[in-house]
Amino acid sequence: MLWHSCFNENLGVGALTVANANLIAAAVEKTGRRPVFHCLGMRGAFDYSHEIAYETDFTNVGYKALANPFSALHKAFRRCDIIFDIGGGDSFSDIYSARRFQLIIASKVAARLHGVPLVLSPQTIGPFHTATARAEAVGVLKLAKHVFARDEPSFDLLGELGIASASSLTTDVAFALPFTSDPDKDARSLASGPIRAGLNVSALLYRRDIATGDRIRLSVDYPALVDGIMSRLVNAPRIELHLVPHVLAAATPHEDDYALAEMLRDRFPSVILPPRFSGPSQAKSYIAGLDLFAGSRMHSTIAALSSGTAVLPLGYSRKFSGLFGSLGYRWNSDLTTETNETVLDRFDAALADLPALQTQTAAANKEAQGRLRTYQIFLDHVAADLVARGV
Repeated sequence: MLWHSCFNENLGVGALTVANANLIAAAVEKTGRRPVFHCLGMRGAFDYSHEIAYETDFTNVGYKALANPFSALHKAFRRCDIIFDIGGGDSFSDIYSARRFQLIIASKVAARLHGVPLVLSPQTIGPFHTATARAEAVGVLKLAKHVFARDEPSFDLLGELGIASASSLTTDVAFALPFTSDPDKDARSLASGPIRAGLNVSALLYRRDIATGDRIRLSVDYPALVDGIMSRLVNAPRIELHLVPHVLAAATPHEDDYALAEMLRDRFPSVILPPRFSGPSQAKSYIAGLDLFAGSRMHSTIAALSSGTAVLPLGYSRKFSGLFGSLGYRWNSDLTTETNETVLDRFDAALADLPALQTQTAAANKEAQGRLRTYQIFLDHVAADLVARGV
């Protein structure tokens, strides 16, 4: 499982890892075999491997390890019967730093050097802002047995790049992330009772003053937008506001949602801030207990939509509009083209008719679960083929 990790401070990466492991395991177990997962990615300070119920180990991916054919990383590649590469969900693009993109490219080449089949699990493909990045992307895409796009713009781009015959459209695997539902949620009245609202504030967007090396360009004043949303919610008589950090990176200030949430709680003392989550399923279970959720970390918003919580994605890249638009969900805000006023107007419209928003959330989740079957059927075929070939 390349670019998966149970040690990443970004719970979105964790959601992809846990969910994809479960999906692959289900296919393997249908053959009467058991899966063993070698997770290859970036090591962080967390450990939520307890959320995967199968044998796993972890190897760090870095330039030195890639350059050394005798490294633990290359030994891990050689132990694999098949490699599923999820690219961290959205890192197969040059939207972030050039160093990050080159590491993504080099890892795919290294994996194929050992002759192991490579599958690109559901992810965002692109955008690619330079001709060089585009050419490198095409080169490694052609190394893959199959490529899964999690949204229609990514799938269309694969066609433009000449990869249509070896690609399929599905959705994000995190729609299959397990969670515990709130038994009291259905009994609450959105029309007259208390409303539990959650807000994920992205430190990556809030701390643009110290973020470096990416291509993210916002059209909104994000701190002012956050203030506007929080002020609306804390001053509404029936609303209980929860801050929900989804990246817990204490060593990286411009990425740490939790430290930012603590600062915001100091300014808005009535808000509720839960303890740091121990893993992505725990975070999703918390979000599942809310009635309304807005957020800028995409997997926090997927956790909401896939657990029946009405959601307002506050997106900063094509991955948001692509994913939610592909599901027919029209409540996404694009913080790279819209104004604060437009986003706040949409937020007010959602608050005015939460039952309608819930209905649309349920419809989008149903569409996502249907699209995920494309990937699940592929996994069934791959597992059966490996066994038939005597692996």
